[in-house]
Amino acid sequence: MDLNQFETKQINIIDTNLANCVDCYRCVRACPVKAIRVTGGHARVVAELCIQCGTCVHECPQHAKIIYPSLGEVKSLLASGARVVASIAPSFPAAFPGWQSEKIASALRHLGFFYVGETAEGAEAVAQKSMEYLEAGSIFTACPAVVRYIEQERPAFIDKMVPVTSPMIAHARILRARLGEDVSIVFIGPCAAKKQEILRAENQGDVQAVLTFSELAEWFCDEQIDLHDFDDGVFDEEGGYDLARLFPLEGGMLKTCGIPADASTGELVHPCGASSIEALFNMAPESWNFQAAEPLFCEGGCIGGPGFADELNLFQRRAAVQDYVKKHQKLSVKKQVHSVDLSARFEKRRKTLSLSEVSDEAIEEVLIATGKADESERLNCGACGYRSCREKAAAVVLGLAEASMCIPQMRRLAERKIDHIIELSPVGIVVLDEDLRILSMNPAFRDMFLCNDLVIGREISYLVNAESYEESALADTDAIEAVRAKYGKRYHEIVYRSEDRRQFIGFYLNLSKIKLDGGQMELIRDQTVTQAKELLEHQIEFAQNIARYLGESTAESEALVKRMIDLYEEKP
Repeated sequence: MDLNQFETKQINIIDTNLANCVDCYRCVRACPVKAIRVTGGHARVVAELCIQCGTCVHECPQHAKIIYPSLGEVKSLLASGARVVASIAPSFPAAFPGWQSEKIASALRHLGFFYVGETAEGAEAVAQKSMEYLEAGSIFTACPAVVRYIEQERPAFIDKMVPVTSPMIAHARILRARLGEDVSIVFIGPCAAKKQEILRAENQGDVQAVLTFSELAEWFCDEQIDLHDFDDGVFDEEGGYDLARLFPLEGGMLKTCGIPADASTGELVHPCGASSIEALFNMAPESWNFQAAEPLFCEGGCIGGPGFADELNLFQRRAAVQDYVKKHQKLSVKKQVHSVDLSARFEKRRKTLSLSEVSDEAIEEVLIATGKADESERLNCGACGYRSCREKAAAVVLGLAEASMCIPQMRRLAERKIDHIIELSPVGIVVLDEDLRILSMNPAFRDMFLCNDLVIGREISYLVNAESYEESALADTDAIEAVRAKYGKRYHEIVYRSEDRRQFIGFYLNLSKIKLDGGQMELIRDQTVTQAKELLEHQIEFAQNIARYLGESTAESEALVKRMIDLYEEKP
């Protein structure tokens, strides 16, 4: 079945704020389906490959990945005068914990929703319906990111999927049966994939818009709504689905279905998180020995969704949901569920770009072009975001990655360029260890001081005056500069110490054939004056010590040294 026929609208549910995006490749590493295209150093989500799990939203340290905003659409819907219903996901106490959760129903009515219901009602209906299809190896289909993942990446498992819709769609259909087809329904939850789920062909018209909890919090802020100002409120048609309120937690659907998720039997599994989902579906369908699997793409279940603010961690969110469930058990009054269509259909999605379909020849061409012809050069380090050098090469072929994303290769190239520049430099360069022993030197240094590699390992004082290096070892300054003479040559010396304080780098320019300018003469003069002052201080101290023995005046030698200082302090 063609993708464009199966899904009527394709938008970027998760996009990139290019101003915040830097080439760290973290989203590429995190994306379970490699739906990221890197161009010009920026990582963009490829809409036709994305399953909207939101992993990249969580992982981006620069907050460059953003979920498609729907707040404007919802505000317009309310402003139009339509009868708008809010269906809020059972994970809402994790977004508005404690006393705040008691105020949400009142706050939503204040925003203009004429009916406010809990999606948990739809979750219970889904659980009841799913039990009718339960057989060996059944896959529950409440998570839209898992559904899209199986359709696109693991089509061999489609026949194991329970043909029941999600709690969001189920609740929307129940609400329409209860309130009339003219209502507009807004779902509020933690999920990015829900924004794409409402665009599926079989779900057209069920839900008009999806808001994340982050968007709801933003809305409260825009309207200057303080939850303290509201009375505790109750949801419409509240009660009768206590266990369904546990749906957003690991194993929550199994519990709602009345199935004890006993890990000791191994018959029931509820993997959460991209890595666990991948591990589960790496098993061949025929090797499954599970009665049922309840996969949720977010860590910890829906309480780990990308539509939360970051105030609480997973453990705090889980506790907030559980506390809410315990507090509201007394309100449970069994409600009749309307007889509505809860069916869903699943089809293999045509994948427009597939790394597995790139030919070996094309991959080898990229590897050779990027300096990885030899197997030893293929580190498979994952720094580029791909699991292997071959996978990254395949991504380059498909235009999803850039050759320059190989960090070890780029580092080697940079080092080679630096080495080449050093080798060709007319400035003598020498590198010393912390004991002032020679580690390496370039040809210009060898020529200047008439040496070869046999001096490597010897102290620098074997070739030149080590005073600048000794001063650098004790000083906090960035560089020590001096003009010195050796072997009849006058040279300009600059000494740096490395940031880790473990190496010294010396730069030498031969001044013997260079006409010195005013700045260099100033350096020579300042250096000579400093040395003369040191000589004067030493001479006076020495003279004073021996004066009582020799009885001689130091006036003449003192005057002589002072004259040397005056001479060099004169302007050229």
